[in-house]
Amino acid sequence: MVLSGRTGGTTHREVQVLASLPRELALIGGLAVLCRVGVPHRTTVDLDVVTRGLATQDRALRRLATTVTDPSRYTFDDGVDLDVIEVAPQSAEEVEQAFAATGGPTDLELSVVAHTWAHDHATVLDVIAVDDSTGKPLAEAPGRLVATTVGLVAMKVVVVPLRAGLRSEKRASDLYDLGRLLSTGRLRSVDLDRLPPGLRSATVQRLVEWFVDPAGRDRTYRAVRRFDDPVLDLDELSDAVEAITPE
Repeated sequence: MVLSGRTGGTTHREVQVLASLPRELALIGGLAVLCRVGVPHRTTVDLDVVTRGLATQDRALRRLATTVTDPSRYTFDDGVDLDVIEVAPQSAEEVEQAFAATGGPTDLELSVVAHTWAHDHATVLDVIAVDDSTGKPLAEAPGRLVATTVGLVAMKVVVVPLRAGLRSEKRASDLYDLGRLLSTGRLRSVDLDRLPPGLRSATVQRLVEWFVDPAGRDRTYRAVRRFDDPVLDLDELSDAVEAITPE
């Protein structure tokens, strides 16, 4: 995946840091969205990854980082922050079944399921940053695990309700990312069918609520209108969601 940016800019620095990280880390967050939708897209400000067995990777990460503010957040000398989320040791399906046995899953538990599934189904990409004016290669991170489009959609669908009333700007950016993933990520109904049943049901329900139902679309429009490059076409998004959620 070739990403354009400026020399010394955010994309350049993030790909440089990504290239130095242990290969077990799977990329999620803004840079992963950028890889799946291409450019243009909103600027990312840090790296987000998921992993299993952080304790075995922490020593290598501490050697690379300039500061460690908590056991899962690392800062590098070029100003890039790395947030690491550790996923469950079991499969996403097993985790969801365990939560269901105790009356769940709740929104927070769905987030655990989604992050675990996204980690376990990430695919390998060569991530390359090039200068947007000259096309000159700036940095390359070959063979990196990157969350799939459906994995990113599932994670963002379950975190949006967790943002309510706390971080409105993050909720807005998550909805914008969802819109871009749905409009350009070539998501299919069969991709949703691969999710654990509870996570799939929540994903379908919320996509319809936010992008198809009139009241929900109005709220989504008010949230994402601050992002104007490119502007989301909500009519197009409604059609895209209906095409992958036939029920």
